[in-house]
Amino acid sequence: MTLLRWALPAILAGSVLVAGVTIATREPDWDEGFRRSYDLAAPFAASPDNVAAGRAIFRERCQPCHGERGRGDGPLAAALQSKPADLVLHAPQHTEGELFYFISRGVPDSAMPAWKDALSETQRWQLVHYLDALAGGAPYSVD
Repeated sequence: MTLLRWALPAILAGSVLVAGVTIATREPDWDEGFRRSYDLAAPFAASPDNVAAGRAIFRERCQPCHGERGRGDGPLAAALQSKPADLVLHAPQHTEGELFYFISRGVPDSAMPAWKDALSETQRWQLVHYLDALAGGAPYSVD
């Protein structure tokens, strides 16, 4: 059982990397890009359909690290060197553009990967809409 407990996070983490997700590194332009992202706004509204699409993406791509409720307590969290952010607390501290940038480019010096090559721009904005809804107390599960 102990082997399974440690093997599962390693297998899941490896599959994230194999899926074409890159881990962010501190590039000279990362900080400048982050500063420019402040005023970015989603090109479409946070409709129920877009929030639901974001929820589905979250469940597939983000939940393993951030947990079902976005609290940073997913099954992979314990195996990561830096704990994933509690998105319910973290998301409201950032603009839509900043969240989009974190999702797209990853977060240097953390385990947050860059999703720009694995998720379309629309999917990343849908994820931002879901994070806003989640931080606002929206239900976290789809039934």
